[in-house]
Amino acid sequence: MEEQPDTTQSPPAETAAERQPPKRSTRRKVIIGMSIALAVLLVAAGLMGGLYAWRFHKAANDLTIEDVDMSRLPDGTYQGSYSVFHVKAAVEVSVEDGRVVAIGLVDSGRMAEETQQEVQEIFDEVISAQSLEVDITSGASVSKKVSLKAVEDALGGGD
Repeated sequence: MEEQPDTTQSPPAETAAERQPPKRSTRRKVIIGMSIALAVLLVAAGLMGGLYAWRFHKAANDLTIEDVDMSRLPDGTYQGSYSVFHVKAAVEVSVEDGRVVAIGLVDSGRMAEETQQEVQEIFDEVISAQSLEVDITSGASVSKKVSLKAVEDALGGGD
């Protein structure tokens, strides 16, 4: 009997590249890289926000209101403004016969309406006392201090 040639084919030989273990997919590398970048960005934003808040509170705590001798003021309307970071106030102060007769909040920035009403109540106290030395320490917001500082600026006191 004659030997017949082998008709079954053997699989092709593997190349060296095909025998290596599979590499991480590019997509996975991109996801890991983006996750790390996002984490770094969040940490940096948190640090910047914390620094801003710390500087804002320090500036607000260091804010002092100096009294002004209102009896020496000539009659007229005075304008003043003051700001601490994002909190600002601009006022108009009317003086007649050496007395402050009206104080109006001309520009309150982004101050809440409720706070604007509280500031106007403080202005009424200033008019009654004819002094900037009014009690705002208990629960005083930065907006209230800034508003009083704007009155001081209008009347030529302080820095």
